[in-house]
Amino acid sequence: MNTSIIINNKEIDLLKNMIGKKFNKYRCDPFINSPMVYGIIGVYIDGKPFKITSLLKVVQRFLVIDEVAEFKIIETTDDSIKTFMNDGEMIDTPINSKIESISVVNDFQTIEHDGKLYEFSSTVGLIFVLEDSREISFEIGTWFSEMMTIRKGYNLIEKFTPIEDFFEEWEDCEGYVPKCSRKIIEIK
Repeated sequence: MNTSIIINNKEIDLLKNMIGKKFNKYRCDPFINSPMVYGIIGVYIDGKPFKITSLLKVVQRFLVIDEVAEFKIIETTDDSIKTFMNDGEMIDTPINSKIESISVVNDFQTIEHDGKLYEFSSTVGLIFVLEDSREISFEIGTWFSEMMTIRKGYNLIEKFTPIEDFFEEWEDCEGYVPKCSRKIIEIK
């Protein structure tokens, strides 16, 4: 059984079209205690609005049907970038820097059980590399959470949730053999 919620070719093309353009700002709920936001982030590229979402989708995840956070990016309208929080208020964070490259971070997980192989592949985040070498990342840290982490800095792939966390989920499950790898697609 193989399930994939990796961003599609249309989304990859959308990201390709962002290269060389100005990352004006991102819009999200204010951080509370950590750099995490719920469900939606607006990004403005050359004045055009796009939304990054992490919404639960019912899919086959290994041996069960479960709700899994699906990472998506689409072109949208300014008025559709609004908080998912009750009484929430979105704030803008200016960036104003040209995009040099974008990395798409995909995780590939497998479980072997009773001679059968179950695969689950998902996009867990994006890293925008800017002209001054700064990076901005948007990550789903946990497969069952609509929360996304936003970071600014350098070498942000090192800050992503390590793939080793996947193994912890299975360490008490006798007879299940987990494997996980991460592939980064760099768009320039």
